[in-house]
Amino acid sequence: MDVNQAQLKHIVDGHLGTGTPGNKGETAYYCPFCNHHKKKLQVNFLLEKFHCWVCNTKGNSIANLLKKSNAAKHIIQKAFELGSRKTQSTQHAEAAQVTLPEEYIPIWKGSPNSPHFKNALHYLTEVRGLTKYDILKYQIGYCESGDYGGMVIIPSYDEHGALNFFTGRSFYKEASRKHNNPDVSKDIIGFENLIDWSQPITLVEGAFDAISTKRNAIPLFGKIILNKLQIKIIEQRVKQIYIALDPDAVSKSVEAMEMFINNGIDVRLVNLQKDPNDTGFVEMRKLIENTPSIDLFDLVTLKMAI
Repeated sequence: MDVNQAQLKHIVDGHLGTGTPGNKGETAYYCPFCNHHKKKLQVNFLLEKFHCWVCNTKGNSIANLLKKSNAAKHIIQKAFELGSRKTQSTQHAEAAQVTLPEEYIPIWKGSPNSPHFKNALHYLTEVRGLTKYDILKYQIGYCESGDYGGMVIIPSYDEHGALNFFTGRSFYKEASRKHNNPDVSKDIIGFENLIDWSQPITLVEGAFDAISTKRNAIPLFGKIILNKLQIKIIEQRVKQIYIALDPDAVSKSVEAMEMFINNGIDVRLVNLQKDPNDTGFVEMRKLIENTPSIDLFDLVTLKMAI
């Protein structure tokens, strides 16, 4: 739980009595609406949803639960503020809309006579090991000038096909700046338009790692599994997740991994010797296929190593 979720749980515990942790990341309480003798009211503080399995009372905010159960007004207001902070933060991030650089040129539209085009294509195919199909699939382009001059551009699109992020990587070894990202929130779902949530997913750090993994891979564009992705995984009832991050990144994601396991998701930690892009598709598939599940005991070991 993050700080807001923990505070919300503290408020509900104070109003309804201490809840009992459930098997799917939810907390069970005695229902104040039907007064069943067992704890049948399930509250999910990550998704901010509640549901009683006896009287079918349900809702989409903790403040609404408190209001329905006649909590004091100042408690309801506090829960509303805690719950709305997440919404306000998300709205603020979405307000900063991302657009591709004006200088962006799709690789397939580049001029064969341009040295920038030749160097960008060489970088993608020879250095990064991408195929022409990968370039088309991920709509990769490059810039010859501007803030992203001398860089390949890898866009990311959401489930509706709208641009939600992009990353720029230099294709010149001598460049002083190796990568450049737009100044927008990374709390997005990378390559969301290409993800099949009914199949196992693999979480990796960067765009090239996801492209090299190929099958249902989501780049974090960093080292932390952020809130929007966590919620999507729970809502889509993903059954299996492969975590293919650097060791230091894994330690930062232990809390999210614990939440996934508590929600009945089969989590598997891929033992990487090199990043997925350097490992390559064939070896990544072998690693993934031979990676066992981790349990709460394994998580304790990871926490002790942090």
